[in-house]
Parts: sequence; C-alpha cells; structure tokens
Amino acid sequence: MRLTVEKTFKLYVGGQFIRSESGRVLRVRSREGSSVNVCSASRKDFRDAMDLARKAQPGWAARTGYNRGQILYRLAEMLESRARALPTEADDVTQAIDRAVHHAGWSDKITALLSSLNPVASAHVNYSMLRPLGVVVAAPDVADGLTGMVEALCAATVMGNTVHLFVPATLGELAAALSEALATCDMPGGVVNVMTADVPELLGWANHHDDLDGIYVARAAVSAETLAGIEREAARVMRRVIVVAGAAAPASPQVLEHLAEVKTVWMSS
Repeated sequence: MRLTVEKTFKLYVGGQFIRSESGRVLRVRSREGSSVNVCSASRKDFRDAMDLARKAQPGWAARTGYNRGQILYRLAEMLESRARALPTEADDVTQAIDRAVHHAGWSDKITALLSSLNPVASAHVNYSMLRPLGVVVAAPDVADGLTGMVEALCAATVMGNTVHLFVPATLGELAAALSEALATCDMPGGVVNVMTADVPELLGWANHHDDLDGIYVARAAVSAETLAGIEREAARVMRRVIVVAGAAAPASPQVLEHLAEVKTVWMSS
C-alpha cells in the first residue's frame, strides 16, 4: 500500500511559487470532492510581496502599451491552452479568456482616449496624460470565479500598475491554475502576485501598509463594515479605493481611469 502524494497549492509571488513564511496551510475541498492543501498568506508574506511589486512597477509602467497588451494576450493564449484542465465551469473559462483579450486590446488605446490637450489663455501648450497609481491590491468577488480574477488583474496591469490578487483559500486550486498561466505568459516577476488567504484578514493588514497606492475591490467581496474601515484608513494616507459591482462586464474606461493618475504638463509655445 502506498501513500498518495498530495499537492500543496502555493502562493505566486515575485514570479515564484512559494509557501507562506508562517507555514500556514488550509485544507479545502477540491472541485472533484477530495481535500487539498492551500497555503495561506501571512502579514509578512504581504510585506515581502509589496517590496517586489514596488521594484517591478517602474519597469512594467515603462513598457509600451502595445507590449503590455501582447503579454495580456499571451495570458489569454495560456488560459486557452489549459481550458479543459482549469477547475471551473466552461463558461467561466471562456469569459475569463475573452476578458483578457478585451483588456489587451485597450492597452495601447486607453491613454489616447483619456489624455487631452487643454486650452489655456497663455502662450503655453498644456496637456494631461495618464500615469499609473503604482501598486494595487485587488479583491474580486468569489462568485465571479476565474473571470473575476482575470478582470481584476487585467484592469490593474493594463494601466501600468503592479497588483496583489487576494483570493480566498476555497478557490486555491483555481488560483494556482491561474498562477501557472501567469508564470508562462511572459509576465515579469512581481507584476502580478497571487495570494490565497482569509481575504478580510489580509485586506486588514494591507490596509495599514502606507506604501500601498490603491485597493480595487468588488462590493460583494467584503462586508460593509470592512469596506468602511478600508475607506477610513485610505483617507488617512490619500489612498485610492475603487469599488466595483463585480465582473459581469469589463471595466469601462471611466473605471480604468481610477486606476491611474492624471499628470498635467505645461510647455512654452
């Protein structure tokens, strides 16, 4: 008689698959009904991931919109090639792939759409352009499955941000499958970090990290009390909080605009 080698689904941080430094592992039920092990991120895991995301952000933002679009399209290709093996419904897989392609298409167009040449009453040329927020935490709705995860990470990265994707341990198997696609789609290490955990707990820690620039959260992902706490703490450090209804539809240009800042430049004419 032999023992089955059980897989432990790890965190995806800095382009590497790692265990939590705390050693915390949760037992959850897989799609097939068996029990699987899922690493649960700690406060230190998040702090370490923040350092990696901050270092990766300038390089990611410096890439052309076209290149970022190529990488997001490559993510769609990787998901397509794994479609039958992904532990979720076929409709969820199809919608997630289409969502990645949607945002890849916006990558080299969104700046032109939201930037402007401003009329001024002086001998100057004045124009506004977008720049990324920086490092963003994203907490999609559990009910949106893979589509919610892909929507959140694409919305953040297409604007030049790096992102920490917080996923409940109950979706650990699906988060691991997405991480494997990210690891093979040319996404630079540290641009997308996938962390399975108790999401309200991890959000509470992230919310007190002053170097974090934005929180992108689905309204159904947290309680009203948790959301109120996030907004109060964000006001203290001037952090952007973007609350979305969910992933039923792609983020509009107006929502994407909240994942960036407007830089105004004056030039003598």
